[in-house]
Amino acid sequence: MTIAERPKKQSNNYRKVFEAALRLSPDEQRRLSDELARYSTIHLAAPSGAKDAKRAGQSLAKQVRTELAAAGELGSLDETMKHLRGREWSS
Repeated sequence: MTIAERPKKQSNNYRKVFEAALRLSPDEQRRLSDELARYSTIHLAAPSGAKDAKRAGQSLAKQVRTELAAAGELGSLDETMKHLRGREWSS
C-alpha cells in the first residue's frame, strides 16, 4: 500500500525573501526584477528628469506642505484625514 503525504509547508516571510534577494548580484537582481515584472500588471518607471517635471513636482510638494501645515493642529492622522476628505475616510 502506498501512502501519499503532503509536502511540508514552506513558510518564507517577506523579510527572509527580501534579505535573500539583497544577497544576489546586481545582474541577478535585475533578472529577478524583470522576471517578476512579467507576472505583475504594475510597472515602475523612473521619474522624468525634465526641468518642467521637476518644477511641477516641487509645486505639488509645496501645496501638500501648505495643506498639512494648515491641518497640523487637528491632531491624529484620522482627525486630519476626516477634516481633509470627509467622514468616509475612516468608515
